[in-house]
Amino acid sequence: MLKLVAIGVWVILVTAGATFASVYLGQPAAESSSAEDQGVEQLMSELISVPVIRGGDVVGYVILQLSFVADRALLAQEKLDPIPYIKDSSFRVIFTSFDVDFRRLKPEDLDKLTDTIAREANKRLGMELVRQVLLQQLNYVKKEDIRTNWTNGNGNTN
Repeated sequence: MLKLVAIGVWVILVTAGATFASVYLGQPAAESSSAEDQGVEQLMSELISVPVIRGGDVVGYVILQLSFVADRALLAQEKLDPIPYIKDSSFRVIFTSFDVDFRRLKPEDLDKLTDTIAREANKRLGMELVRQVLLQQLNYVKKEDIRTNWTNGNGNTN
């Protein structure tokens, strides 16, 4: 009977010691990992219109709206508005993309555009703030369609 009581006390002490050690020794690791990654925040830009120039002439316009996923810790740390940098980067990337045919977009073109915009924005910001760029809206309007709609009375000139 005395052996059974001694074994019971020993099991209780070992369990209590293991619980105490796991709670107090494991806690700093959890705090440091949460301090490193505070998650992300999604921000959205307004509509952007970018002219598409081929051969020195405007052939159309890309109209897009972007949202992007940014590192929350860097946003709080830097205290700057990244949206102007994203808009400028997207304008520059689309304006200088001569290998993308916006009249006949392919799925790989979209990935290339969003990755390049994120890379360019991070370069301009000087940090890895933008994790991912998402397309909310992307339209291509030919120059002829704009002028046709305007002169047919669909646009109000008064």
